[in-house]
Amino acid sequence: MGRPAKETVDYFPHYVKSGRTIFILESKFGNDGYAFWFKLLEILGESEGHYYDCSISNNWEYLLARTRCSEDVTEGIIDTLLSLGKIDKKLWKDKRIIWCHNFVENLSGLYRMRRMETPTPPSFDDEKPEGVGVSAHTNPNGSELITKETDKEKKRKEKERKEEERKEEKIYPYQDIINLWSKKCGDKLSRVVKLTESRKRKIRSRLDEFGSQEEWMSTIEVLFDKVAASDFLCGESDKGWRASFDWLFENEKNWVKVIEGNYDNRTKDNERSNSRGESQAQAADRNNRFTSTEVPKDYSERF
Repeated sequence: MGRPAKETVDYFPHYVKSGRTIFILESKFGNDGYAFWFKLLEILGESEGHYYDCSISNNWEYLLARTRCSEDVTEGIIDTLLSLGKIDKKLWKDKRIIWCHNFVENLSGLYRMRRMETPTPPSFDDEKPEGVGVSAHTNPNGSELITKETDKEKKRKEKERKEEERKEEKIYPYQDIINLWSKKCGDKLSRVVKLTESRKRKIRSRLDEFGSQEEWMSTIEVLFDKVAASDFLCGESDKGWRASFDWLFENEKNWVKVIEGNYDNRTKDNERSNSRGESQAQAADRNNRFTSTEVPKDYSERF
């Protein structure tokens, strides 16, 4: 009985002279760019059909862990590879699938020796039967990366796709927000140099939490003013930690803490109210009672 046909490889050609791709990746991302490219090729080589589906969350997390790059750096490198034509733009945009035509073409001789057709780009035009699809990608250590896509997962992804399409109908003021951050916080905190896809996703999520589209920029302005006014968020504390644009938009909790005044500077009145167990609202109410013009002058002058 013959060996089963496989569409994976155990090695691929590594040329001594680096081409334009490596030069550009190293120039923009340093060693991360160089390492990411070849680790990505390793993943493609061991993946069935030589493509990699990043729409599956486990696969995306594995790519980040395998390349040891952050999400922002990974998105940046992939954007660069797309602009260089090294990754199929349509497959990435539509399905978040990495397909490298030149990589597969370089393996055509191997597939001729196997007397097999060289793998072609994955097609999603035909309807697939309902059920569970399982694929296994073996890494050099012999362990397997198992990815499952159940009917429930398919419905979830379809729902997410429709949600993204709905969001795209809105006009999100990405650049206006970046410019306002530079204006309000740029003198104290790190400026945003590149508007990555990861940052766009986080901005969209936070803006949708703010409420109606008319409230977005006014909420952002209040938020940035509070950040710039906070000694703690600007690194003027014993810990020396500084907030960043990414921290503020990271999740649904951080911006709420800022807007609710959790990071406002402490005043003497704050400290007194804390010792009394008062909230800021109670302290403000007490202040108003004692400073009100309705209070007799001789009484108010005691304080």
